[in-house]
Amino acid sequence: MCKYVYCLSLLIVLTSCSSLEDKSTQLKIGSSRADVARVMGAAPYQFTHENVDAWRYAVVAGFGYCDYREFYIYRDTLVYKNEYHRASIAGCTAGLKNIDWNQILTAAEKYDQRHPITNKKESPGSIVDQLKELSQMRKSGALTEEEYVKAKQTLLTH
Repeated sequence: MCKYVYCLSLLIVLTSCSSLEDKSTQLKIGSSRADVARVMGAAPYQFTHENVDAWRYAVVAGFGYCDYREFYIYRDTLVYKNEYHRASIAGCTAGLKNIDWNQILTAAEKYDQRHPITNKKESPGSIVDQLKELSQMRKSGALTEEEYVKAKQTLLTH
């Protein structure tokens, strides 16, 4: 009976580690946020810093030993991934390393350079055009006099 429990425990530990590793290898830089969610499932540890989402996963890979996988998503795209193993007798949560945001933000900047935003909002036009549009909105009743004055003041001060 003891042998059976030991073998079952070993099997669970090995498959949990390899499944996290196997899942992680399915994802490449450039994978979508939806792909990461589909492959890895919900991230138990999530953080956001400067528009970059950190999705972190941890599993017990052996007695006092944890396997960590981290995915950093920017503009719905995987821009950086990291993995490490660490001994932790207090559980995997206690073994999470601090995030080096400099590396992650550099990866996001590189992504921006390779993929400039193409769907930027159109420029609103000249200030004269914007004032004319506000005036037309006031005349049509879309803006009250108070709203018009406020919008005009905002436009002229920015």
